[in-house]
Amino acid sequence: MKGMKERLAKKIKLITIVATLKQGLVIHKSNIDRTIHHLRDEIVLESGQIKGCVTPTLLEIEDVEEQEHNLEEEKGIFLEFEEICPPGGEDSVVFYTTGLRGVRKTFEACRRVRFLLENHRVMYRERDVSMDSEFREEMWSLLGRKVTSPRLFIRGRYIGGAEEVVALNENGKLKKLLEGISLVHSPCECCENERFLICSNCHGSSRLIIEDHHDEEMWTRCRECNENGLVKCPLCS
Repeated sequence: MKGMKERLAKKIKLITIVATLKQGLVIHKSNIDRTIHHLRDEIVLESGQIKGCVTPTLLEIEDVEEQEHNLEEEKGIFLEFEEICPPGGEDSVVFYTTGLRGVRKTFEACRRVRFLLENHRVMYRERDVSMDSEFREEMWSLLGRKVTSPRLFIRGRYIGGAEEVVALNENGKLKKLLEGISLVHSPCECCENERFLICSNCHGSSRLIIEDHHDEEMWTRCRECNENGLVKCPLCS
């Protein structure tokens, strides 16, 4: 009787082991099948490198769908704004501002927009209309009327003045509009974010002394700089 019990116990143990092995084989086979299904459409070049996979994984599909959704959302946001592109503003941020404190309201409005751009840590081209009249004429020409700063443009789209920019920041749209813009890691190595450099031709005087036909000295306007004896920074203006 004791021998029968021992043999029965061994058979039960053996059945359990076999069942576990079968379960393990099924799981292993399932993993292999999934791997083969993913790799069967891969195209192998003569050099042995994989050219591409026609059958993407679920995660890859989800990533592509998410990227497409984000692109469509981004395009939709940009379509809300008028397409007006300042020089050099196709893929950048252009900010027309003033450094003069004569009109406090205008100066404070420019400070608010600058603060938001710096808070998002994006690179932008600041064009101070008080430092160069050419920037003022450029801004007026773009908008077709004489307007005051600040005026913000992002990727060739006119975003607006201070009120519009602040409202966009509060509802989260400004962050989406600035996505993809290069981030600021350090001050401009050329002008330290001053946006202008002193003219090396006239040393900031905006005038030069020349000799006329009678060998007499006379003053003339320097053609290398603006009315303030400054030249635009070639990197960030």
